Amino acid sequence: MSGYKLYYFAIRGRAEIDRWAFSAAEIEFEDIRLNRDEWVKEKESGRPPLGQMPFLVTPEGKILAQSGAIMKYICKKSGLSPSDSFDEAVADMIHDGVNDLRSLLLKAHFEKDEAAKETQLKEFFGTTLPARLEKYDALLKSKDNGEGFFLGAKLSYADISFVEFFNNLSLLVKKQKDEGKPAPDLDEIFKKFPLLDGHYKRVLDVPEIKAWKKKKKKTNMSGYKLYYFPARAKGEIDRWAFSAAKIDFEDIRVNFGEEWLKEKESGRPPLGQMPFLVTPEGKILAQSGAIMKYICKKAGLSPSDSFDEAVADMIHDGATDLRNLWLRTHFEKDEAAKETKLKEFLETTLPARLEKYEALLKSKDEGKGFFLGAKLSYADLSFVEFINSFSLMVKKQKDDGKPAPDLEELFKKFPLLDGHYKRVLDVPEIKAWVEKRPASDV
Repeated sequence: MSGYKLYYFAIRGRAEIDRWAFSAAEIEFEDIRLNRDEWVKEKESGRPPLGQMPFLVTPEGKILAQSGAIMKYICKKSGLSPSDSFDEAVADMIHDGVNDLRSLLLKAHFEKDEAAKETQLKEFFGTTLPARLEKYDALLKSKDNGEGFFLGAKLSYADISFVEFFNNLSLLVKKQKDEGKPAPDLDEIFKKFPLLDGHYKRVLDVPEIKAWKKKKKKTNMSGYKLYYFPARAKGEIDRWAFSAAKIDFEDIRVNFGEEWLKEKESGRPPLGQMPFLVTPEGKILAQSGAIMKYICKKAGLSPSDSFDEAVADMIHDGATDLRNLWLRTHFEKDEAAKETKLKEFLETTLPARLEKYEALLKSKDEGKGFFLGAKLSYADLSFVEFINSFSLMVKKQKDDGKPAPDLEELFKKFPLLDGHYKRVLDVPEIKAWVEKRPASDV
């Protein structure tokens, strides 16, 4: 590795231009994607120079922020920056102009007033964008009749900046169309600017940029999109299922307020609730158990025998019952009733159920494998994910100085289940997910 480390969120956003620059420059880098909790820690550390991302750590330990500054720094190191001072200023002019377009688009995209948003987007795509493209078309034509790049025969950061923005814009527009929302026809707009259209394709055909886009697609673009709140709760079992199945998915975390209301009002969630899954074909499925089983069936994590499948369903449904009992107790508002219910759950209900699960586990291979024998199934995922989530909530109780049960003491009575719990958490894909998932209280 070259030793360069680029820090940003797990999205294209403002860092994508820097990833393209590294790729075009043929300089290896570590593409470090932080979740929100990791970013808070980074920010509090004082390491990001301007308290924002992206930021770059060089092999010498120097730190640089701002996507444009990072892009130019990398391009200068690899000959993708003009050597002539006026040409460099022209490249800056093109890059800064693209940033203006990006800011205008984002302002319109995130406008909360729907009427104002519609007006701003109409103006952007109907007036502002075509007018700016006409100017870029003339700039391109001024060098080699527009048959090369913005500054002549050689690729520079001016080309990378311009094309990355329009590539990102085209992906946003495609997403709008896929979701059945009104979207502009970018192909129709670009037909008026054939030189820019050719330039766009030429830059995307640069082998290193082409390779980056393919690599990026392969890592996290299987096409599955799982929608849920920024919490473990009912969505976590599906994340475990995707992980165990080794199927890439987009883990879309919708906030509890406006984002979820918009989704709900769109009518897209089949039962008006989350989690829900959008498949690569655009089919939509709700209910965490149904999603989990669908994914596990696709990956061979569902029993092939019909009775074994029914047993797996029995185990999953039983774990769901326990989860619901626990949640009803946990969110009880009457403190006296809560204390009574909690005591009953921990001292009577849970031990009695665990005894049954212990016997079920023992009935296959003396409890040395999984619930249905030697092979992992969704029965194991469902049971262990519930216990894992439960243990994290108990830990939070302790950390907050509140009374909490001693789960380790309880599980000492069920050594087979204890071993099974550790065995499932040691499945490499589950282990990797648990280590990287965003922190959550529920």
